[in-house]
Amino acid sequence: MSQNYSYFGCVYFDTNILRVVVEHTEWYGPLFNFLFRNHLKIAFSDSLLIELSQATRKHDDLTTFFTIFPSAKAKSFVTIIDEEVKSYPKMRNEPFLAIPANSVLSKQTFAEGLLSDEVMANQRRELHYGRRMRRQMDSVKSNFPPSTLGRYTKEQADFFVWMVTMQWLRGSHHAFMKKLNADGVLLRAKAFLSIQLYAYYVYYKYYLGNKTPREVSEFGDLFHLFYFPYCNLIVVERDMCNVLNGIKSNCKVLDGVEVKNVDFFIDQQFKME
Repeated sequence: MSQNYSYFGCVYFDTNILRVVVEHTEWYGPLFNFLFRNHLKIAFSDSLLIELSQATRKHDDLTTFFTIFPSAKAKSFVTIIDEEVKSYPKMRNEPFLAIPANSVLSKQTFAEGLLSDEVMANQRRELHYGRRMRRQMDSVKSNFPPSTLGRYTKEQADFFVWMVTMQWLRGSHHAFMKKLNADGVLLRAKAFLSIQLYAYYVYYKYYLGNKTPREVSEFGDLFHLFYFPYCNLIVVERDMCNVLNGIKSNCKVLDGVEVKNVDFFIDQQFKME
């Protein structure tokens, strides 16, 4: 696990994993020991809160979970990208977490937060970005043909990711990109881990996997990706886990990050912690 202080000590569970975990309270003891032994906190994001807010039947179990385990709120993905821009051309080195949840939130406060106006506003913002992601995917694909073999290849991934990073920043940080262009500087896309992982995931799942997003709502799962490079361990559903480990085996965007699926909780090493 990476020891970089800017993201040291963070575990991220996706929504599906959390729904399973709260149904298996027998995992709570080993999980608490694992977190304590490895000095880890569970990070939760705006994206996660949006999805959890819709799981109304699980609210009591989820709020109990987040108030008994060491957990903390991550900064928004917009803030993370802002900080990547601010740090450029160096890598982002700001704290990943906002205010630790356990020190300020009771179970009641956390439960009320799931239904707050802020969560609703973040949901609208993600919907806006989801539409933009869909338009961007269609735009890039029309200008990014397959290889001479008639299909997309892993060798094309890096250039695709650079293109997507360029397009994203032109839309979100126009002044930054305008200055680079005026200075005649080529964007060092690898400084933007959050956008990089998003772009790699899109390429590996939809281009190499020859799939098409069914609807804009499918992009909701992609917002979690912006947080993953700044965590030590992520536990996600099997399909995403497979795609991420495929990316991890071919590029460095997830260096220092362990990627697991739900089997992590029945692994002997976890039980022994």
